[in-house]
Amino acid sequence: MEIKHLLKSIVFLGLLGLLLSGCGDGPESPVTEADVTADDDCLPESMIDRISIEEVSERKMVRSLSLPGNIEVNKDRVFRVHPTAGGIITDVHVRMGDRVQRGQVLATVQSPDIAAFKRDLRSARSERGLAERNLSLAESLYESGVYSERDLLEAKKELERIDSELERLSEEQQVLGIEEDQKSYTIRAPESGFIVERNINPGTRLSPDEGHVFKISDLRNVWVVANVSESDIANIRIGDTVSIRTLAFQDRDFRGEIVRMSNTIDPNRRTMEAIVELPNPDFTLKPGMFANIFLHAEDEEYYVQIPSRALIFDENEYYVIVFNSDCDQEIRKVEIRRRNGDNTYLKSGISEGEKIISNRHILVYNRLAAQQ
Repeated sequence: MEIKHLLKSIVFLGLLGLLLSGCGDGPESPVTEADVTADDDCLPESMIDRISIEEVSERKMVRSLSLPGNIEVNKDRVFRVHPTAGGIITDVHVRMGDRVQRGQVLATVQSPDIAAFKRDLRSARSERGLAERNLSLAESLYESGVYSERDLLEAKKELERIDSELERLSEEQQVLGIEEDQKSYTIRAPESGFIVERNINPGTRLSPDEGHVFKISDLRNVWVVANVSESDIANIRIGDTVSIRTLAFQDRDFRGEIVRMSNTIDPNRRTMEAIVELPNPDFTLKPGMFANIFLHAEDEEYYVQIPSRALIFDENEYYVIVFNSDCDQEIRKVEIRRRNGDNTYLKSGISEGEKIISNRHILVYNRLAAQQ
């Protein structure tokens, strides 16, 4: 009976051996820590077959970024319209987004200051009439020898002074938009453009020191304001060319150049603003639109480039595994110049032409660290 059970066990083990040997054609078994922690200095063949070895080279550093942003008016081309006298707004003739021409009436203001202005204007005109008569009399008396030349010059200077004052009042009247027979004045557009801000409505009480009542911008040129996170500030600079896409025109690329960068960080969003100036001759881009800004710039500097996946971060330092041969590898500390997605550029640690392990290198690192 025991022999019978023994024979059954032998047959079972034989079948199990055949089954296991047939599994050799399947997927390769994963590399284990035992494969790379052997006492032998050389890497086992099972490990050699699975690691990736790459030769490093020097290349121009590429900076690639994708940044969120929005379209804004060009603040260098914004005209703020201020009230020139206090009063009550009786009419507002434009709305947000309206296109206006230079000199166009934007609003009408009924102002008590107009009465004082007109009183000054009437007084100046009256003084001019008197000064004109005095000059005529001085000229007659000078010809008859009663007045001296000095008396004549004083009469002329008085008329010139009053004419100068009338000219000033006339210019002020034009600026204020004061009509001769009205107690109101008009607020006019100083330049052609679009109304991008309106702060008044009929019935609003105005004071000259309250600030602007309208903003006008020529939207033929706009700003794209990109929000740059703190970690990306080193990867962007003035003069970089970028492409811009908007939600409204996803199939159209707009190209521009970064013209300025903020020197402060938004404390809430922890971002810095980078400004791209874009021509907008057909007014396609509207202030307030969302935008995606794409940067892909190549610097003139050459640095050793390695795959980012080859880096090992340990004890606040970065390392790579240098591969000299199957039996000669070493841990090398490196200093990073810039990380750019899949690629990392180094300041020091590796020279062009050396080889590194870029895949399954953690086990090799642990093996070498254990031997040190």
